Amino acid sequence: MNKYHILLISLTFFFFACGKKNDDATKVQNSAKGEFRWMEEVSINRIPDMPLKGMINGKPVTIEYVNFEKWRGSGDNVINFSDKKPKQNCGFIENDMAFHLTRASGDFGEGEFIKESFNKNIDGYSAEFHYYAENNIKKVSAPWNCALVITEINDKTVKGKIAICFKDESKSWIAGTFEAVRCNN
Repeated sequence: MNKYHILLISLTFFFFACGKKNDDATKVQNSAKGEFRWMEEVSINRIPDMPLKGMINGKPVTIEYVNFEKWRGSGDNVINFSDKKPKQNCGFIENDMAFHLTRASGDFGEGEFIKESFNKNIDGYSAEFHYYAENNIKKVSAPWNCALVITEINDKTVKGKIAICFKDESKSWIAGTFEAVRCNN
């Protein structure tokens, strides 16, 4: 009889252990499908499949406009994520909250870019954000991490997904899928 009790107890522990692993796998899948939280290290598989959203200075941000700038003189590429739309595509935006990812003197191409942790340095890349407080612009350059996938670049648009976290006091971040207007400046 004792052998049966031991077998029953062993099987019970086995089933509970299997159920725990499945719950953890579901949580990872769900976070990639629409949930995102600030994190110290990002990866491509942690970019959520949802429209862009984020947090700046402790406040939620809904991204309304994304552009992909190619600067002719310097050759810089800049991806701008703003909570407001300009009057015309590629135009100036006033009083917005925005994130910027820059590659100096180089192109962002189709494929993956990863700067997984705040401590990693990659020459030629920078990220920052800004917001307005009391009618003054506040520009923030803080340590950052980034996972970016560009899936398509054509003459008019750039499509992809991104996750960037900043190591500022309020733990600002942006994450999700995007379609950017392509601008040649």
